[in-house]
Amino acid sequence: MDPSALLQCFAGTLDHNHDVRTEAESQLKMAGKTPGFLGACLDIISAADVPENIKLSAALYFKNKILYGWSGKQHGRNELLEITVDNDEKPVVKDMFVKALVQSSICSPNCMRLLQPALTTIVAEEYPRKQWDSLLSSSFELLSSNDVNSAHVGLLCLSEIFRTYRWKDNDSRQELEHLIMQYFPPLLEFASNTLLGEGGNIDNAKVGDMIKLVLKIYKFVTYHDLPFTLQRPDNFIAWANLHVAIIQLPLSPQILATDRTSRKNQPWVKAKKWAYANVSRLFQRYASTSLSRKFSYDEFKALFLQEFLPQLLQLYFQQIEQWSNQSLWLSDEAIHHVLGFLEQAVVQKATWPLIKPFYPILLEYVIYPLLCPTQESMETFESDPQEYIHRNLETWDDEYSPDFAALSLLTTCVSKRGKTTLKPTVVFVTDKLKANLTEIDVSEKVVEAESSLRIISNILDRLCQKNSPFANDVENILVSLVFPYFHSPHQFLKARVCEICSKLGDYQFKNEQTLQTLYNEIISCFMEESDCLPVELLAALAVQAFINVPEFQVPISANVVPMTQKLLRISNEIESDAVSGVLQEFVECFAEQLQPFGIELMNDLVQQFLKLAIDLNDSSNFDINNISDYKDLPDDTEKQMAALGILSTAISILLSFENSHDIVKSLEQSFYPAAEFILKNGMEDFYREVCEFLENSTFLLRDVTPFSWKILELIGECNRIDESMVAFYLEDFMLAFNNYLVYGQEELRKNSFYSNILFEVYCKAAANEDSSIDEIIPVFELSQKLVLALGSKIPGELLARFLKDALKAISDEAANLKKSIAFTVTSFNVIIACIACCPWDTLQFLGSQNALETFFNLWFDFLIPNYKRVYDIKLSTMALLSMVSEVSTSNLQSLSLGPVIAKSSALIVKLLTTLPQALNLLEEKRKTYSSDEFGGVNEAGWEDLGDYDEGGDDDDSDGPDEEDYLNFLNKEAQDLKFVDGGNDILNHTEGFEDLDEDPLSGSTIDSVNVYEVLKHVMPAIQSEAAKYQLFTSNLSQEDQQTYVDLLNL
Repeated sequence: MDPSALLQCFAGTLDHNHDVRTEAESQLKMAGKTPGFLGACLDIISAADVPENIKLSAALYFKNKILYGWSGKQHGRNELLEITVDNDEKPVVKDMFVKALVQSSICSPNCMRLLQPALTTIVAEEYPRKQWDSLLSSSFELLSSNDVNSAHVGLLCLSEIFRTYRWKDNDSRQELEHLIMQYFPPLLEFASNTLLGEGGNIDNAKVGDMIKLVLKIYKFVTYHDLPFTLQRPDNFIAWANLHVAIIQLPLSPQILATDRTSRKNQPWVKAKKWAYANVSRLFQRYASTSLSRKFSYDEFKALFLQEFLPQLLQLYFQQIEQWSNQSLWLSDEAIHHVLGFLEQAVVQKATWPLIKPFYPILLEYVIYPLLCPTQESMETFESDPQEYIHRNLETWDDEYSPDFAALSLLTTCVSKRGKTTLKPTVVFVTDKLKANLTEIDVSEKVVEAESSLRIISNILDRLCQKNSPFANDVENILVSLVFPYFHSPHQFLKARVCEICSKLGDYQFKNEQTLQTLYNEIISCFMEESDCLPVELLAALAVQAFINVPEFQVPISANVVPMTQKLLRISNEIESDAVSGVLQEFVECFAEQLQPFGIELMNDLVQQFLKLAIDLNDSSNFDINNISDYKDLPDDTEKQMAALGILSTAISILLSFENSHDIVKSLEQSFYPAAEFILKNGMEDFYREVCEFLENSTFLLRDVTPFSWKILELIGECNRIDESMVAFYLEDFMLAFNNYLVYGQEELRKNSFYSNILFEVYCKAAANEDSSIDEIIPVFELSQKLVLALGSKIPGELLARFLKDALKAISDEAANLKKSIAFTVTSFNVIIACIACCPWDTLQFLGSQNALETFFNLWFDFLIPNYKRVYDIKLSTMALLSMVSEVSTSNLQSLSLGPVIAKSSALIVKLLTTLPQALNLLEEKRKTYSSDEFGGVNEAGWEDLGDYDEGGDDDDSDGPDEEDYLNFLNKEAQDLKFVDGGNDILNHTEGFEDLDEDPLSGSTIDSVNVYEVLKHVMPAIQSEAAKYQLFTSNLSQEDQQTYVDLLNL
């Protein structure tokens, strides 16, 4: 391919003229299918005289072609990327690629960022398959070239090579040991002498990036398992020294002069982060004791703990001291890793004595200062309250935040080493709070108060445990030192106090006045007109904590409407499922008071949901080919959780109107736009909620309304789309389908349009040949229920399809039928339902497939004797009575079914005498269903799960040895024996008692009284003397009497 023509093509795609761009993209599409295209792209990228913007365009296109076309496993939305790289072109690309990387490193550094993902893809595909062995040696040749750009590319390639070993254990990567022995010594020497030296390259960003790559290589080979070669003392100490040297290396004034955001992105700062992270990983994974530890490298563990860790801790304490007095700057990531390392040392019995003497210092000079809000945090509170909430008031952290690391360290110290740490922590924080209250208007004291309150919040559960030495002091601490901040002029302190109160719902206050004060203050914060979102949200969560407390319920009940309206406003302002949770509890607790506003509430919720759903749908159509950095991908987790919470609240509102059918119908109408948007846009994350709403609305009405039928039409339209996921989520859709079949039987029989929608869903679900047994079960539940709903009106093609699919599945699983009870019962029920509705057609089909004997043997001898569910018993009774009464004697004999008829009479007796017990059990389940299923479990609440004196603290020298105890638990777990002599706790054989029967879910045969059916069909059976003789031939006198009794019921 001519690179110059391609160059013009790429230039055209950047032209401001739309027509020129369109023509260029069309030419590019054609060129992309031509052999040599990728090589020509690399020529353009490597050329020194090509403008940078065209190189970037070519590099982006090349990267996407490689990502989507090299293995052919991925597909992009952009049709330009629907290509598989030709196998004949791959060697050419590999030969040219490394050279192109070197040239880009020299002339076009911006292209390197785009080309690296392509390198990752090619190496991941080719190197493990021995298709690019030369890359290893050529990479080391680049290291020795005395050219920093070439060496940089060499390290890039090496990092991708060793990345391929990241997730393998030592047994499955034995060749790695040889590579480490051969290549790691020169790599270490290169890093120590050439790159690190005496710190002379500290201002060279590229060298910093190269150091980072060396550390990444070490990370990749040690992340999942620790190579035996690197466990040897000489190798470990040498590499550990490199990490320590990087950690100790002072940053230059030039780096320190940059702003914080730029500084943390400096390559040398990132290299330090990798050094801290690698050391922490080694400690946590290979030198610590834990019940879940997979590897046991005792010699390495002893080496790490005895020879390395004490000196490293000394270095960390030194750095912490320097950081505290502001003579050393540490990045957030560095602090995070240092505190994480200390936290791991706190947990380990062998290392806790090294930390113990320093705890008061860590609390006062590290944890406490880190929990003080920064100026940036204070500004965020005012300018972006949503961000402040996510960052400071929620308990997740994805950015190596030092304050979250400090909180984690504090929590671990107090929970694991409480005898040593709890008292000094309480004394320290209460002294601070007392001092802060006396100078509440001093800005420095204000931020200190926030730190103190965060500490209280995070040790509160430990303080309140039954055997805590401070259990009796908690109320006094709260009243005297925490609740006064309800009146602070600083809103962020009010928010923090509300957050503390949200954790007190289960605490038993001794003084009624305290509870009254708490109520008044929380409600005041919630209802104040300052429109301070963090305060409102945290006050709402505090209200939720006390919503079931009688002293709270009465006054809330009087103000529930304005409070609910306030919740709706908050929910509209912040994407948080927490607000939806509060709103849902309001609806459930105060349903009666809110009923007059139910439709208005539903309308508001649907509008809020649609606002979120539109954003989520736009994000789902985001074209990743338009970005060069995957960090730019939108993260909609919060929106999604908030949307789910809104839908759950909508369902709660619906359920609160179970006695008002007219309002339920109006609520269905209000909910319809949400269901329509979800189904028309294929938003599968919300399919279950739509189905739950339909399940509940149809159940409450015992009818299917026009709006519900319209939603079924939407489901049908959604299912007909080629990439539809309706069939994949069939188990969720069965919640709704079941009630369409139960309460819409009459319409389904009259209107094949609706029954065909269900049949189409079935066909798509059944067409998936990769379905597991568990995935087949809902498919067969749909088919059997559709048969029963349509009854004798079922079209012949549907009946034949259902029978064919069920028989095939049964044949495929013949060896496991007596083990996979749920599958066997469900698949046989398809055939049994067909016999119940169309007995002769079904028996003929079974005969044509030579399946009669197998079917009846398993049904009669295995299934019927073991049925426990009402549904199974009734269905089999209906099928037997239908077969005996509706199929003529001559037809039965033509299929040699005389013995079947003879056995069926006794089986009918068994089924009908078993049914009353099954009905009683189901009724008992129905009565107890709404009671507290966990009432028998003694919730811990504020109670400690163990004695305070046994709170994991190993200070006592004569206490049990933790490691011995963990070894004992591991041995016991391995030696467990069960009744059958096996030791696999998951090797559980299904039983009929494991089959679930929902006591509140309707069934297509609920209305069938099988005793009345028996009375109805017996005269027909008796009228055919030959059949009756056959039917009663095997009946014992006892069974004959039972028939008489049953007919006289």
